[in-house]
Amino acid sequence: MSCVSSLFNKISHLHYSLLFFLMGVIPLYASSDVIISEIHYNPNGPDEAREFVEIKNISQEAIDISGWEFTNGILFTFPAQTFIQPGQCLVLVANAQFFATQYPGVQITGQYIDDDGAGAGRAGLSNRGERITLKDGPDDTGTTVCSVRYYDGDDGGIPDPPELPEEDDLERARWPSQPDAGDYSLVQFQSNRIVNEDDFRSWRPSINTHGSPGEDEPLPDEFKKIFINEIRTRDGLLTNDAIEVYNPNDEDVDISGWYISDNLDRPQKSPPITEGTIVPAGGYTVLENGVNGFSISLSSKGERAFIYSSEGGLLTGWVHGFHFPSSSDGKHFSRFLDEYANEYLIPDDPSLGEDNGLPVSSNIKIVEIMYSPGYGSSVEYIKIENSSVEDVLLYDPESSSDNLIINGFGMTLPGDKPILRAGESAYITNVGEAQFRAAYNTGDDVTVFADIEAGSLDGGGERIEIRLPITIEGFQRDAPGYPRYYAILDSVEYDDELPWPVEADGQGYSLVRSHLNGSGYRASDWELSASRGGSAFGGPIVVINEILSHTDLPQTDVIELYNTSSEPADIGGWYLTDDSLTPKKYLIPSNTVIPAKGYWAVNEDNNADPGAPINYFGTAFSLSSRGDEVFIFSADDNGQFTGYSHGAKFRATQNGVSIIRYINGAGNEVFVPQSGLPSFEINRFQAFPDGYPNNPPRIEKAVISEICYEPYLGGTEYIEITNISDGVLPLYDTVSQQQGGDPNNNWRLDGVTFTFPGDQPKLQKNERVLIIPKGVSVSEFRNEYSVPENVRIFGDVDGFEGALNNSGEEIVLLRPDKPDFVIGQGIVVPLIEVDAVKYDGGIHWPEGEGRSIERIDIFQLGNDSTNWQASLSEKGTPGSENSKQLDGFNLWFKNEFTDNGIDGERTGPEEDYDNDGISNLEEYAFGLDPRNPSTLTNKLSILRGQLNGERNLSIQFSFDRLPDDIVVTLLSSNDLKNWSSVEDLQLVEGPNGLVTMEFNQLNFDLEGQYFYRFQIELRAK
Repeated sequence: MSCVSSLFNKISHLHYSLLFFLMGVIPLYASSDVIISEIHYNPNGPDEAREFVEIKNISQEAIDISGWEFTNGILFTFPAQTFIQPGQCLVLVANAQFFATQYPGVQITGQYIDDDGAGAGRAGLSNRGERITLKDGPDDTGTTVCSVRYYDGDDGGIPDPPELPEEDDLERARWPSQPDAGDYSLVQFQSNRIVNEDDFRSWRPSINTHGSPGEDEPLPDEFKKIFINEIRTRDGLLTNDAIEVYNPNDEDVDISGWYISDNLDRPQKSPPITEGTIVPAGGYTVLENGVNGFSISLSSKGERAFIYSSEGGLLTGWVHGFHFPSSSDGKHFSRFLDEYANEYLIPDDPSLGEDNGLPVSSNIKIVEIMYSPGYGSSVEYIKIENSSVEDVLLYDPESSSDNLIINGFGMTLPGDKPILRAGESAYITNVGEAQFRAAYNTGDDVTVFADIEAGSLDGGGERIEIRLPITIEGFQRDAPGYPRYYAILDSVEYDDELPWPVEADGQGYSLVRSHLNGSGYRASDWELSASRGGSAFGGPIVVINEILSHTDLPQTDVIELYNTSSEPADIGGWYLTDDSLTPKKYLIPSNTVIPAKGYWAVNEDNNADPGAPINYFGTAFSLSSRGDEVFIFSADDNGQFTGYSHGAKFRATQNGVSIIRYINGAGNEVFVPQSGLPSFEINRFQAFPDGYPNNPPRIEKAVISEICYEPYLGGTEYIEITNISDGVLPLYDTVSQQQGGDPNNNWRLDGVTFTFPGDQPKLQKNERVLIIPKGVSVSEFRNEYSVPENVRIFGDVDGFEGALNNSGEEIVLLRPDKPDFVIGQGIVVPLIEVDAVKYDGGIHWPEGEGRSIERIDIFQLGNDSTNWQASLSEKGTPGSENSKQLDGFNLWFKNEFTDNGIDGERTGPEEDYDNDGISNLEEYAFGLDPRNPSTLTNKLSILRGQLNGERNLSIQFSFDRLPDDIVVTLLSSNDLKNWSSVEDLQLVEGPNGLVTMEFNQLNFDLEGQYFYRFQIELRAK
C-alpha cells in the first residue's frame, strides 16, 4: 500500500497543564506480597480489648513466614511452620484472652508486646501513631517486608496564622481521625495490591464497626464499582463545584442513595445522591452542586472528595476518591491511569461528561532529575523548562516575596521575583552556584538556582513537586514566605527500581522526560540521559568506542575513544580507569585534543614498539581478557571531576576480538563483540580524524530465539536456543587438552542457572532446543505445548534453576574459553558471550502477558527490542518456526497500538492518535511516540545566506533513523496548486543512524515566491 503524509506548514501545538500525582511508584520490599492490611490502634474502651494488627497475603501462592518478625512498634516472631495462604489474613492482638471475648470466632495467630516494654497483655500500638515494621527475619539481619507510619489524624497541632505549622503536624492532620478512639479500624483502600503504605491516601476508616479482623470487609456479590473521574472546584473562572463519576462496567449502575463526602470521618455528611441517578455503562455522570438536589462544597485551597456505596442508608463497602491541593483558575482535577493501573489525579483542562484523554501538559514542567550522581559526586539537580511562548513568573504576583517551592529539595527558589523566559530552562540545585558550574563544566549562559541550605533528593525515590504560591480571594494567608495555598505546576514520583530506569541510581545518569509536551506521571514517560552528567554537563561528549582486551604479543590491548561533538575535544587531564569506583588511575596527557567526530586510541603498554611514548595506560592498569570495564571521566585543570563519564562493562572475549559501542535499532547504546578484525589503528598514541568505522556486531553460531518469561496461568517458562551455523555445533570447549583446553567444560546460560548436560553435547544443523525449569516434566510440557517429538527439551533434573523475571533481566548464552590459572583463585574458566538478550518486561520490549517473545531475525543482534515481537500464538512457538514475522510499519503499529490494547479509531497511517498535529505515519518515520504528544523541533531547518555574492538556500530534514519502508520526497510549487518533485535531494548519513535529507539551491535569485514541502510515503510491498 502507499500512504502519503504531507508536512506543509507543520505547527506543533504547545499544551499547558498542571500535574498532580495521587499515588505513584511505591517502595518495594522483600516478599512484598505480604502487606499490613488493617490496624485497630485506639478502639473505643480499653485498648487491650480490641487492639489488633492484620497482615494479608495478596499473592497467588502460599508464603512461609516462619521466623518473620515485627521489629518496630510491636514485637512478635512468627513460629516455625507458619504459612500464610493466598488471600489469607492473619491477626495479631495485644491481649488474646480479652480479644477473644470481643471477637468470638476470629482466629488469633499470636499476641504481640509493645516495643517500649509495656509488658504482655498490655496495649502495644500508640494512640497518636507510630511506625510498624515487619521483616523476614531478625531486626539486624532481616529485610523489610512492609512498613507503615500511621497517624491519628489530630489537627490540634496546626497553629493559626501567622505561626508556622510543623511538617509532622501537617502529615498527622492528613490521616483519618475516625479510628482514633472510635469504633472503626484503619484499613487499606486497596487490600489486594501493593500501595504506598506510608501515604495517608492509602488508608481509610473501616466500614464495619470494630473493623474486620481476619477477613476483608465484605462487598456485595457482583459489586459494580464507580470511580470519581473529574473534580471542579470554585475559583476565579468557575462558579460551581461539580464531580464527574465514571462507570467502567458493561451495565448501567444506579447510584441513587450513594454518598459523596469531603470528610473521611463523615461519609454521610451530605444528603444522599438523588433518586434516579444512573451512570451509563462505560459512561459518565456529572453531579453539580445545587442541581437536582446534589450538594457538595469543595474548597479551592485544597480538599478531598470520596464516593460511598450505600443501600437503604447503610454503607455497603465501596469507597473511591482523592485528596487534592489548590487549583489554578480554569483547571479541573482529572483521573488518569498508568500502564500498571496506578491512579493519578492531575490538574487538567475541563472535560466533564467526556473521556479525559491525555493530560494537558504544563507550561512549567520538570524535565530532568539528577537524584544520585554517583562516582563520589553529591551535586544533585532538577531541571525545569518553560515551554510556553511567554515569560512565566516564578513567584506569587500578589505576594512577590513568595517564590516557587521545590518539594524534594525542600527549598524555596532564591532571588527577587525570579522569572523563566519563554523557551528557556533552569537548573535547581542543593549546592552553591559556583560549585554546581564547576561540577558540571556548565557555562555562564545557563540559569542556575542554588541553595546550599536545601536538602537532598532521595536515592531510593520520592515525590518531587514544583509548587507555585497563590493568593486565593477570601482566604487568610499564612505568614509571609509560607503560603498555605499553592498550585502544583508539575510533579513526578520517581523510583530507583523497575519500571524506572535503574541506571539513574548512582551510575551518573539523570532521568530525562521523554516527551516534553506529553504527560510525565508514568515511568514510561522517563528515560536515561544520553550521557552521564546529564544535560548539565557543558563539555564535549567523548565515548568509549572500542576495546581490545585479549591479545598476544606483538598485538597489545587498546582503548579507542570517539568525540561525538562537532567541535574539537580537549581531553587533557581527563581520566581513564578499569574501575569506576577508582576513577583516577590513568591521567590522559595534557594537550590531548580529539578532532570533531574524530578518534583517539591508547595502548596498554609499549612492548610492541619500544620507541612509543612511555605513558601508555599499562603503567596505571591493565585489561583482563576474562572480562573487565573501562570508564572515562571528565576533569578540570585541577583534577576535579566535572560531572561527565562514559563507560563499558564487558565479559570475556575471544583472542583478537574487540568490543565495540553499537547503537541498536531502538537507538540504545550496547557494547557487543565486533565481527572481523579490530577496527582501530593500533600502536598510534595520537588523535586521528579518520579512524575506521566499526564493523557490525558479531553474530555467533547459536542464538536465543524465543523466551517465555511470563507464561499464561498454569503455563511454564522456557528458553529456546537455535543453531544458525551451517553444520553441527559443539556445545563444549573444542580446544584440546594438549593446547590448554578442557572438553569437559560445556556451554551454559546466565540469568538462570543452567549448563548443557552430557559428555560433549552438540546441536545438529538448524536444531532448536528448549530449556525449561528444573523439576518440570518434559513429557507434560511437550503435551501442553504440542512440541514435536524430535525437539529436545532439557527439563526434569536437567532443567534450569531459578526463574525468569517478569520485570526484565539479561539472559546470556556463554561458551567456555581455555581455562586460566589466576593467583588467589586457582583455575578459572573464562566464559565468552555467544548471545545476550536484555528484555525489560514490556517497557520498551514486547510484553509477555502469557505469550512468549520471539526473535524476528535470528541473524541480527539479539540485544535489540526492535528485533523481538510478542508471539502471535497464545502459547508461543516452542521448538517450531516463530510466528509470521512483522517488520517496518506493521511491526511498529503492533508494538505501539495493538500490544497496548489500542485498535481502530485514529490509528491509521494518516490519522493522528495523540492529536499533536503529527500523523501516525510521521511519528513512525521520525521515531516518535504516537501515543504521547511530540514535536518536530530540530527536525526541519531552512538556511539562507550568501556566498561569493550569490544568494543560496538550504533545506534540511533530519531523521534519527530512517525506516527502510519510508520514501521521502521534496516537492516544490509557486502557487500551492501544482507540485513537482525536486530531483537534487541528497541523503547524508551521520553517526548512530542519523539521516539528513538536504536540498541546496545555489544562486537563489529567482523572482516570485516558492513553496516547499516534504512528502512521506509508506513504500508498497
